[in-house]
Amino acid sequence: MTLRQELAARGGWCHRSQLIEAGWSRERLLKARRLEGIPLLRRHWLLLPEMPPAFHEAARVGGVVTCVSAIAPHELWIPPGLVTDQAHIAVASHAADRSAAAVTHRSRPVVTRPTTALLDPLENVLAHIAVCLPAEEAFAVWESAVRSGLRPEYLRSLNWTSLRARQLAASVTTLSDSGVESTFVWRCRRAGISVVQQVRIAGHRVDALIGRRLVVQLDGFAFHSDAVQRRRDIRHDRELTALGYTVLRFDYHDVMHDWPSVERAIRRAIALGQAG
Repeated sequence: MTLRQELAARGGWCHRSQLIEAGWSRERLLKARRLEGIPLLRRHWLLLPEMPPAFHEAARVGGVVTCVSAIAPHELWIPPGLVTDQAHIAVASHAADRSAAAVTHRSRPVVTRPTTALLDPLENVLAHIAVCLPAEEAFAVWESAVRSGLRPEYLRSLNWTSLRARQLAASVTTLSDSGVESTFVWRCRRAGISVVQQVRIAGHRVDALIGRRLVVQLDGFAFHSDAVQRRRDIRHDRELTALGYTVLRFDYHDVMHDWPSVERAIRRAIALGQAG
């Protein structure tokens, strides 16, 4: 296996000590680095040249990639329009190095950072996102972390370093299937509209129930790519209507880019008594 292949298998970067433990001799590493054009940063870090700049900057200053720069590597929900052109790097509070090319975070980590990692643990990433992003976007990102496996109970047990993080930990649930649903619920709450998620009606769960009779269904960004699912959704809508429910269906664009129209439609239905 070449050094490039080894790094690719490890996510594109690796601490030098880990490669030595895996059987790479210092001489072989030196030869492979020179032959394959792999940089060695801060005498410890080997990275593929094509890795995102945030990883190279983190290795250069002795930090880890965190906050919005870590959203994609952790496979979390990416808020539409999120700007990530400047790297976000977490360093120890006593670190002397500063990066003019990055936003530097120095707050106490929620969980200990491994010395052989360039990517901040997810809990620390969420702590930074809580104070860096608007509350609505942070909520959607946090709920995507719940979908990735972090239990709400676990999040609520951690010693968060900010009020915003504690509030988010108290409010996230496992009920949203996507960032669109998280955003919908957050905006309804802010508008004073009470929403209950994932109620089973007519054999299937609905995305949201307002009052006793107003159902809201949310189509994801790529809902139209699955014709079978689309027909199933329409059939369920008919069943709900036959049972006396009013069904409002919104898609990704409606929720993320035309919220005023969504809120007006919901308030109109409530005013007409359709929530029951």
